[in-house]
Amino acid sequence: MAIKKQWYEIIAPKMFGEKVVGETLAVEPKQLIGRKIETNLVELSNDFSKFYIKLHFQISNVEGGKAYTKLVGHDVMRERIYRMVQRRVRRVDVIQDVVTKDNVNIRVKTVYVLMKRVNSSIKMATRKTARAYIDKMAKETDSEDLMNMIISGELQKNARREINKIYPAGNLEIRKTEIMSSMPTTEKKTRKKKEEAKTEEEAVEGKGEKTEDKEEE
Repeated sequence: MAIKKQWYEIIAPKMFGEKVVGETLAVEPKQLIGRKIETNLVELSNDFSKFYIKLHFQISNVEGGKAYTKLVGHDVMRERIYRMVQRRVRRVDVIQDVVTKDNVNIRVKTVYVLMKRVNSSIKMATRKTARAYIDKMAKETDSEDLMNMIISGELQKNARREINKIYPAGNLEIRKTEIMSSMPTTEKKTRKKKEEAKTEEEAVEGKGEKTEDKEEE
């Protein structure tokens, strides 16, 4: 005897108006819990200037024929980053774990460009400024409001303004966020995450610098 499956509407979080973002099949509601969905911001906001932003949802509970989701992160299209990193600019990546006012841990991956191939001391100074500003805003803001600031571009605009106090910066984008369920519980875990972030920063920038050097040859 064939197992009968039921259709469920996938509902966006309240911060996106609880709009329907798709449908899915399942035999039982519990099979849907934890399932992840990706959608484009344009589908929820009709703001075509944000076409490059992808939102990541995860089904958290099911009621009747509706599967409700929570936001677990976002990222931007690679093409967006490629256009930012042009010739004779210095790419800088900042990868950090922040804790919001409501005690949610979010990994934030930022990328920006400096207008010239500057030396390491300027690069490090601007990275320190960007990291400090984003960390400060996270501590003062609830997780939902922080994500709204990132998706709208407000946080990026203000972070760039802080960097400009040290050296002129071109475009700045928060290329990816990952929302965690809770903050690290021990100093050891926190240290490990910082080391992982630093390694990723170096790896990403290393690839970018090789591309820049190749273009200049």
